[in-house]
Amino acid sequence: MVVAFYRTGFRLKSVRVMEEVFEPLGRFILRVIKWIIIDAIIEFVLKGTGHVELKLLTFGKYPRAGRDEGRTVAVGFISFVVVFVCLAMIA
Repeated sequence: MVVAFYRTGFRLKSVRVMEEVFEPLGRFILRVIKWIIIDAIIEFVLKGTGHVELKLLTFGKYPRAGRDEGRTVAVGFISFVVVFVCLAMIA
């Protein structure tokens, strides 16, 4: 509909204003959704996997509560990399 107005030579100021208002708002909403998804992946998938692996490998000694979160995420990330490399070698 907007394209038809531009082809006929009409300029709709209300359409421009709407675009100028809603475009940054839409970008902001998408950035928030992206941040939530990335945070969820890091928090639940990588940290959860790393926590379970460290508990199994160290017989429950590590990770210590509140002190080894960086290591937990790193171990989770490394484990996913190893899994994907193994899958790539099989395929």
